[in-house]
Amino acid sequence: MVPNAKQALQTVRVLKATFIVSGLLFLYIVFKIPPKVTAPPKPALELIISLIALTNVALGFILPGFIARPSQSVTRSSTPPIQRWISGYVLSLAFFESCMLFGVVLHFVGSRVLVVECLFAAGLLAIVFWGPGEPPTDEAASPAQLYPGE
Repeated sequence: MVPNAKQALQTVRVLKATFIVSGLLFLYIVFKIPPKVTAPPKPALELIISLIALTNVALGFILPGFIARPSQSVTRSSTPPIQRWISGYVLSLAFFESCMLFGVVLHFVGSRVLVVECLFAAGLLAIVFWGPGEPPTDEAASPAQLYPGE
């Protein structure tokens, strides 16, 4: 069943709220469970993991646009535009969440608190302030408008 625009918007709002709650739960875990390492990681390792995490945040902003774009290939995609829109939104939330998960990993390997907090801030702020825009309408999903001339 293909959802309509109103159902899709309601679904992604619930998803956004659950991803924010899970990020806050990760943050709670980080504050409650101290790292049990004797030697902190090298600054180069912290930097590499932080760059990967921040790259994930950037990809969360960039990649969903490629998924929502209609396919230009000869074989037409059977996925309706509304489902591609939802998939792109979930993908961005997953990328933002992965930034926070990298923060959890850095916390448990004994990284500096500032680095961990920055990764959590980047992930949570990206989730809170990013929006996918309006979902495609039912009219835009009709085959007559998607494939003119048929």
